[in-house]
Amino acid sequence: MRKNRLINEKSAYLRQHSHNPVDWYPWGAEAFNLAKKMDKPIFLSIGYSTCHWCHVMERESFNDPEVASLLNDVFVCIKVDREERPDVDAFYMKVCQMMTGSGGWPLTIIMTPDGKPFFAGTYFPKESRYNRIGLLDLAKNVKNVWNKRRSDVESAAQNLIGFLKSQDSQHGIEDLDESYINDAYQSLKFAYDGIYGGFGSAPKFPTPQNILFLLDFFALNNEPTALEMVEKTLLNMRLGGIFDQIGFGFHRYSTDAKWLVPHFEKMLYDQAMLLLAYSRVYKLTQKDFYLNVANEMVEYVTRELLSNGEAFFSSEDADSEGVEGKFYLFEYKELENLLGTEFELFSKVFNIKPSGNFEDLFGENVKKNILHLSGPMEEIARELNIDISSLKNKIEYSRRIVFEYREKRVKPFKDRKIMTDWNGLMIAGLANYYSITQRKDVLDIINNYLEFFVKNIYMHDGSLAHLYYDGESKIDGFLDDYAFSAFGFLEAFENTFDHKFLSIVDSLLTKAIELFWDENEMAFYFTAKDKCETALNTIEFFDGAIPSGNSVMYYCLNRFHLITGNKLYFNIARKLEKTFAKHANPNPLSHNFFNFALQKQFGHSLEVVIVYKDENDENFKKPREFLTRNYIPNSLIVFFNPLVDKLNNLVFWEKYKILEDKTTMYLCSNFTCSEPITNFDVFVNEIKRKLNGG
Repeated sequence: MRKNRLINEKSAYLRQHSHNPVDWYPWGAEAFNLAKKMDKPIFLSIGYSTCHWCHVMERESFNDPEVASLLNDVFVCIKVDREERPDVDAFYMKVCQMMTGSGGWPLTIIMTPDGKPFFAGTYFPKESRYNRIGLLDLAKNVKNVWNKRRSDVESAAQNLIGFLKSQDSQHGIEDLDESYINDAYQSLKFAYDGIYGGFGSAPKFPTPQNILFLLDFFALNNEPTALEMVEKTLLNMRLGGIFDQIGFGFHRYSTDAKWLVPHFEKMLYDQAMLLLAYSRVYKLTQKDFYLNVANEMVEYVTRELLSNGEAFFSSEDADSEGVEGKFYLFEYKELENLLGTEFELFSKVFNIKPSGNFEDLFGENVKKNILHLSGPMEEIARELNIDISSLKNKIEYSRRIVFEYREKRVKPFKDRKIMTDWNGLMIAGLANYYSITQRKDVLDIINNYLEFFVKNIYMHDGSLAHLYYDGESKIDGFLDDYAFSAFGFLEAFENTFDHKFLSIVDSLLTKAIELFWDENEMAFYFTAKDKCETALNTIEFFDGAIPSGNSVMYYCLNRFHLITGNKLYFNIARKLEKTFAKHANPNPLSHNFFNFALQKQFGHSLEVVIVYKDENDENFKKPREFLTRNYIPNSLIVFFNPLVDKLNNLVFWEKYKILEDKTTMYLCSNFTCSEPITNFDVFVNEIKRKLNGG
């Protein structure tokens, strides 16, 4: 079988294309030099291993000899894994969004030999249809324009780069006040789907940063509608087909407004951010429903994505055997034969129909079923007049049978690369989950990842690798790798109270400032300043499926300044906030992780330091239980053992002492501190007084 140059790449996505008749090159000097030598435009295709429409475009076009022959004749063809090279993807996605008004994957760019784009789009079929140009016609048109109107093409490409540069220089207000926070809340209220939860219409994405912002908005402003939006969204997501009812975990997004029909791939970052959200909502509400969802998510990621108990793989494909969702869908008779007498109840609970319960993208009934719930189990039990515990036991029994049956199917492809940025988010999610469960196995994973990180990701000069695959650390880290790792380890400290995470956060923030901060732009570049390989080094402010690196850096810098008093962190966070103001003020809905972080700057603050030497002391155990059980959104909570925690003058509480040989509680609020407290009841009363503005 014919092979192209991608056969030598480590990326699973690139290797998936290594037998295409397209003469693919990986991103690099060889391809660009060849394009200049042969005077050909470049055809750049960007995707990732679990992208359904990337697979469709490969089957339809890149594996087709006719298309491949034409592409090879007209272009030098480059294939990029967006997860391996998010810097390349970020720049050209910005180009696509600017040129077409939208973006997505597969991402298709046509550009000059020096990397300046002049055409952009996403999926293209082989032949033109329904007002969508096909690759055959596109290639012929580009060849004609390239040969006959070269100067127009090059001028357009240069003008595009100039326009992108001007777009990065926003003008507007530089300071945001509390009215902006209210505007951000009102924009979410306007976008909220009051029927099904979530924000906007189809397709509908989880957007957990919206949940985090609303949760704190409720807690800080006593605004019940904010919590209602959170709870309805998280409830309906768990009930819908976007959640894998049999094996657990969330699919990437819902193609409809009802959360019924998912795009079936499962991404680590979705599990990470949603685990964080469900854990925090449980902490606030103490409703078992949210804890159960968090338990299910942890079961999924530790079963399917955890590598050697220490780091997480990146994703699972939407497709198996070339069909999207095949692994997850069931025919009525199939389940009836499998479950026998248990099927009637199971089919009622999960809405299984003889004719199927959804239509595919083309409006055709495929006679398959996506398992989903019409309501919480308690409601279903009342409707069916069944004892709730009996219903749960019966459904769990049947679920396990279906799970074991499904395990014998051909599984979706699993991308086993370990990505630094997404693992940072997963550690943040696990740390918040640990705080509500105190599960030792989860704490072990967090600690194991720190060891893995230091051994395989963290280089001797303090820089990071972007990913680890097949025993090898690859590609210099990007802003998201530093920001998300700092966030993960910061959450690990705040939820485990283990001080060993602090020095690594300090190192990551310092290195990120060195590599990515630009004083003129007053923002962090996506790629290190001396490593950029595209026409422009992008600066990301908008949240997409995950928060922007700049928003997470803003959160971490402010948070770590609170911990350390480091003025450098404060000053950079303040400058970054001014830059965000220009971008976020006109469109707060697209910046909700930044809004989540900014809201903390206006909210009532509380710093609590418990100094102890004996974990068996009741005055240690009682405040720990109280503080971990209650959701206090704008707080810093620290447990400090001066006999164990050696901090090298890093934090403000290092000199705090134990008084009267008893666990001692220090309380500060809004820049004023109380006398040290050694009595638990007095401590609780003082916290309540301060939270009420006293």
